[in-house]
Amino acid sequence: MGPLFLIILLFMGISLPIHGYAATQYLTTTEIPKTFSGQVDMCLACHFEEPDKAHGRRVLGCFECHLGNPLSGIKETAHQGMVKNPGELFVAPKTCGQTGCHVNEVNWVKNSLMATNRGIISTLRYYWGEATDQNENITTWLIRQKGLDSPAIDYFRKMCGSCHLGLEKGLLPDFLSQKGGGCTACHNSSLEGVGKEKKHAQITKFVPMKNCVKCHNRSGRIGLSYQGMYETEGYGTPFIEAELAPYQLEDGRFYLPMRPDVHHSKGLICIDCHTQKEVMGDGHMKAHIEEQLEIECTTCHQNRKALVDLAKRDGLLHPYSGKADTSKKPLSKIDIREIENGRIVLMGKADKKPHPLRPPKPGQCNTGVHSRLSCQACHATWVPQCYGCHVRADKSEKQLDKLNGQMTFGNWTEFRSFIRYERPVLGVRQVGGPGKESSKIVILVPG
Repeated sequence: MGPLFLIILLFMGISLPIHGYAATQYLTTTEIPKTFSGQVDMCLACHFEEPDKAHGRRVLGCFECHLGNPLSGIKETAHQGMVKNPGELFVAPKTCGQTGCHVNEVNWVKNSLMATNRGIISTLRYYWGEATDQNENITTWLIRQKGLDSPAIDYFRKMCGSCHLGLEKGLLPDFLSQKGGGCTACHNSSLEGVGKEKKHAQITKFVPMKNCVKCHNRSGRIGLSYQGMYETEGYGTPFIEAELAPYQLEDGRFYLPMRPDVHHSKGLICIDCHTQKEVMGDGHMKAHIEEQLEIECTTCHQNRKALVDLAKRDGLLHPYSGKADTSKKPLSKIDIREIENGRIVLMGKADKKPHPLRPPKPGQCNTGVHSRLSCQACHATWVPQCYGCHVRADKSEKQLDKLNGQMTFGNWTEFRSFIRYERPVLGVRQVGGPGKESSKIVILVPG
């Protein structure tokens, strides 16, 4: 049935089959389903789910994101070439990144550290004696395309490979099925409903912290520590009424509630400090996270004059207009505003509340012998510390390769003697390029 014939039949109010098998259902309509722009989208005759206002069914229709054939009234034909998750990076240039949508952002993300894992891979290979430095340009894309393999890469495939944006959501089993998915790994604020009432995933630009913590919960465990969650030894203690402790992560690990980061206590989430390009990149491939950072603690915590100058220079400061105006669109970096009494605040992207920006204590921070101290060196109250960490490989057994979803030979097991929460160990880090070398006292978190 051709598109023109279909349209003619619809104008005549003719019933059309939307299933091509024995239990054929018919769609009877006298109106052609269209978006607000007048684009015909037959999908709208059957699908009534709303993703969000900006991507509403009548705003974009279904076809613009999910592809398929929007002019067909037959289910099988309409669904040919359709994608369930438009955010997957292998299809994103045709969906999220099409002309008029998020072209730049898709290009940025494909080269970001969260998609390439370049820093993890090169550091592993360096410490395992497979590379001469930690700046190799080996990515998850390259490993998959060329089938690269080595002990370090096999370890990465089996133990680390579920945390990159190029992973197709649902490829891996159990709780790992919620990882990956490209754009929607971060910008999905809900999961599909259960039973017959399927709900469309809600798309949001304000990335929920729970999405970040799906991946950022191992190694340095920053996503856990920030919320005041200390991973314990795994015994489920202390027992409560003869039962295991109720504090358990989705992957089975136990934790104990601890004192959270002060920023978390005040209601700030990850994206309040981590900017768009820190997370999504800028299109240029980086080797390590420090190369992708835009701001630091002192961006917010400095004296008022310096803060105002910085905000004006970067176009971040919204002049005081008599009230804290939360209707203005947050800028690409951080949303700094001046409110009553000349106070400078950071507006929370999720809670929409003003958070006062307090300057460092005079005579204590960045003065004299303290000038080399990082903020964390003094202000971090505890960090998780692993002792006796080591791994073992058994080449006779198979394990899930998280890059391709297949079972392959080489089974890796991680061990540790014990884990403790303690005051951070301090170390000296060399920073700066040739001729501009300096050192900084930083905290050391194994992993």
